[in-house]
Amino acid sequence: MPHSSLTRICLLALSVNLVCTPYAALAQTVDEASPDSTTTAAQLPPPTFNPNHILDDRDLFDWQTMNRNDIQQFLLTHGTLGTYHAIDSDGTSKLAADIIWRVVNSYKISARYLLALIQKEQSLVSDAHPTQKQFDWAAGYAVCDSCSMNDPSLQMFKGFASQIEWAAKQHREKYLLQILGHGTTLSGYAPGKPITIDHRLVIPDNEATAMLYTYTPHLHGNFNLWNIWQRWFSLSFPEGTVVRGATSNVAYQISNGQRLPFKNDAVLASIVNPDRVVKVEDSQLANYTVGPEISFPNYSVIQAPDEKRYLIVGDTKRLIQNRSVFKRIGFSEDEVVPAANAELAGYTDGSPITLKSLYPLGILAKDAQGQPWYIENGIKHPIPSPILVKLYFTGIPYRHLSSSAMRKLTLGTPYQFKDGELIRAKGDPSVYVIENGMRRPIISREAFNEMGWKISNVIAIPLKLLESYPVGALVDPHAADTTLTSDQSPTSTSALAVNS
Repeated sequence: MPHSSLTRICLLALSVNLVCTPYAALAQTVDEASPDSTTTAAQLPPPTFNPNHILDDRDLFDWQTMNRNDIQQFLLTHGTLGTYHAIDSDGTSKLAADIIWRVVNSYKISARYLLALIQKEQSLVSDAHPTQKQFDWAAGYAVCDSCSMNDPSLQMFKGFASQIEWAAKQHREKYLLQILGHGTTLSGYAPGKPITIDHRLVIPDNEATAMLYTYTPHLHGNFNLWNIWQRWFSLSFPEGTVVRGATSNVAYQISNGQRLPFKNDAVLASIVNPDRVVKVEDSQLANYTVGPEISFPNYSVIQAPDEKRYLIVGDTKRLIQNRSVFKRIGFSEDEVVPAANAELAGYTDGSPITLKSLYPLGILAKDAQGQPWYIENGIKHPIPSPILVKLYFTGIPYRHLSSSAMRKLTLGTPYQFKDGELIRAKGDPSVYVIENGMRRPIISREAFNEMGWKISNVIAIPLKLLESYPVGALVDPHAADTTLTSDQSPTSTSALAVNS
């Protein structure tokens, strides 16, 4: 329900000089609970909600994230607003999407934010049977306890189009300019300035958060906005994807429902090609809790406080059995990096390295017949295509092994594309992403773009190689699991066509 709209309205540079508090008489909506000054610890939002950073600045003012058709499709798939008409500022009847699109362009404000705002205030996007009151006060603007909605001085704010416009105007031309010009909004909210919200100390760490508290000075109201945002606009990434926050510039690897930060770009580059890092807004990662840091470059030798030594391979640590094994690998004492237990927390245990371990660092090899193999820890993995050699072993020379040396090795599974790789069959535009040895079809071009992927990173491979990967669930940016239906073939149009 709208809670601070006239607290925010009454401070406008308008002739409406009122002292306002939230309007409690409006019906409580599905998405917003009334602020409660007696909130208990058990009722507080989950730990992934950061009251100091509700949304990124770009989330409020990046007006190019959705176009008019995106807005219309979003409204059609979420409720009844897709077919709703209202009188716009020019006196003509327009679809809700056209009104929102006009406001987005006029005030350079995010359509996503406006959609989340009217959902938070009135559940207007998802309500199957909204009332006229919900339309009239869509953004909760100019609604307060001490004011009557029939007050003549408030009628200029009434109506769907007026609500959308005044809410956008308030953020772009009031709050933002107040912060930029005076360091704080007229209500006293500012980045870095401590405030007490519902008996809790909050320090907004960006302009967006300061503006959101000015508009709705309650924890629960802003938690509900954040929650809506996460449901609608946060992203669900395939396992192993490496992402970078656009605002924070921090890079993470998605792993087991967490985002593991890389200590620095050198560590990242030792594990993944930096060109394949996906850039997204930090707020789109909020559903992932931050896990332990990935601290060491690939194939580092580290020593734990208990003096055990490990070989780092990706996100695993392989125990080096003893000093004799250490010397056999060929490392020197100068290469050993001391590590704290906390730095090892993000690494899972791999197979130990013993005197019987053959090629513990892994080698690229060819047998007597010229067949390429990847050999690691005594296991030989056939490489089914030169594409894999070019992708993962550029500049690495082959070791030529005799037939007797190859016979000593255990046959393993074929070498595969790494998680997060984008592939398609030659001559077929349908694109897939690799995850856990499966190829997941991408549901649409819009989904592909929203995930931050680049067409230039899609690898064309032989059809036979593509078909060696079983088909997994469809990739939908906002669904953790979207299973394939029986009529969706591996090359169905449900997968993204790169040349469509």
